[in-house]
Amino acid sequence: MKISLKVFAFYVFSIGFFLLKFSWFEYVFECNCKGDVFPKYYAFPLIYKSDSLASSMAEIFYISGVLLNGLMFTFFILIIDFCFLKLLKNRKFILKTYSFLQILLLLFSIYSYYISYTFLNDDRFEWKSDFKEQVKTYKAECKGYFKGILLN
Repeated sequence: MKISLKVFAFYVFSIGFFLLKFSWFEYVFECNCKGDVFPKYYAFPLIYKSDSLASSMAEIFYISGVLLNGLMFTFFILIIDFCFLKLLKNRKFILKTYSFLQILLLLFSIYSYYISYTFLNDDRFEWKSDFKEQVKTYKAECKGYFKGILLN
């Protein structure tokens, strides 16, 4: 597979990693402040979403965080892919199966975008998180913790 096509496919898959409703990897920032309620913020390593205070089912996605986290995740997948291809250099059947699985995962990612974002939902999209500004304004005490790799 050409490298530019592979990078594009991995980038689409990695953005899907953040936009899907599955909590695969959770690093959470929780803040407390006298009398004010703060949402939970999720990061990998940049903040890419937060809980909405308007509805318990809605989330706010931050486009810059999703795109930059997707870029980092893409490079991680490319390194794994490069090592895996080096390991299986002369095994034609396994390489063809691996290419088929890559295409299948890309198609599933595109289909999951369709399912997740064509029906009614309460999610909002904003360009950038205002987490740091809110913490300064309200003088909140925040703690970050790694919740783990989860499959819901």
